[in-house]
Amino acid sequence: MTVSATLNPTDSNTPMSDQAYIAQLRKIAAKQPEQAKDLAWELFKELQKSDQQYRLPGVFAEGTAPESPHGDCEGINMNLYGAPWLRGMDMLVRLGQLLGGIGWTGKTFNAKTGTGYNRLTPSAKIAALLVMPHYKLRNINDELIGFDFYHSINNSPVAPNIPVRAITYDAPEFKNPLVLPKTRDEIVEIVPDVYLGRVLIRGTFGWKLSGYFGLRYPVGG
Repeated sequence: MTVSATLNPTDSNTPMSDQAYIAQLRKIAAKQPEQAKDLAWELFKELQKSDQQYRLPGVFAEGTAPESPHGDCEGINMNLYGAPWLRGMDMLVRLGQLLGGIGWTGKTFNAKTGTGYNRLTPSAKIAALLVMPHYKLRNINDELIGFDFYHSINNSPVAPNIPVRAITYDAPEFKNPLVLPKTRDEIVEIVPDVYLGRVLIRGTFGWKLSGYFGLRYPVGG
């Protein structure tokens, strides 16, 4: 069982497992929801570190299938791995967010229609034109939006095979580019309004885990 390096919410100096830490966060959320959200987001930042990413599967397994948020969620990229282009995309997103340049800023959900889209920084437009010349991103509220999706609750095809909110990009009407039609994102709730997500890509032999991300609602917590 892994040990959380973040501050212990019970004010003890004794390290605790991620499982116990998340249980404590949920107790805090019942009385101090904003504090619980802040602590969960700090946990995600900790899990961005390369030497801490081994903990991500265990934290994901502690999540529950969430009700859909409704509106803009802030995004944090944990990692993308597997194919070389995914590792390159991971570096690009991280650098862009750090420098205020090219970057993924999050997802927007419509709880009523079960649809949504991804949001990017405006400076991503040139790179997008080079990589996806026939795909048109839209502009809204000083952000680029696109890569539309449907979302619903179902069981994950990848261990631990728990109920998740699945995000799928393969609907023909969305005309998503590149590998997106073969991509399935999944999110689980860690505490209310804070979600850990993972990226699956369908290959010849089924679904393969290709990375993790975090979301919180609303933007800025």
